[in-house]
Amino acid sequence: MKFVGVREAQAQLSGLVDRSQKERIVLTRHGQPIAVLTGVKGKDLEEVLLLQDPEFRALIGERRRHQGRLVSHEALKSRTERELALDRRRPRSPARARRTAKK
Repeated sequence: MKFVGVREAQAQLSGLVDRSQKERIVLTRHGQPIAVLTGVKGKDLEEVLLLQDPEFRALIGERRRHQGRLVSHEALKSRTERELALDRRRPRSPARARRTAKK
């Protein structure tokens, strides 16, 4: 991690952008951090933005603290497919059959 004053950063912006692809650049004003320059070349921009979103990080933290029963993706998918298959086999009400026939 490199610390750079704002005035120096203005003069060397292109080089700092290149360097930010390898390490974070902390911009400072009067010795105090004010911003972080992070390279995103070759990364998924949506993922980078989500990881910096405080609401998203809070949601992830809440999920990690969750003590309830967890269900795997495969188990959820299997259960959903079974429920959908059962719904397809159930007889339709006359009103629903008419609505479907109109489409």
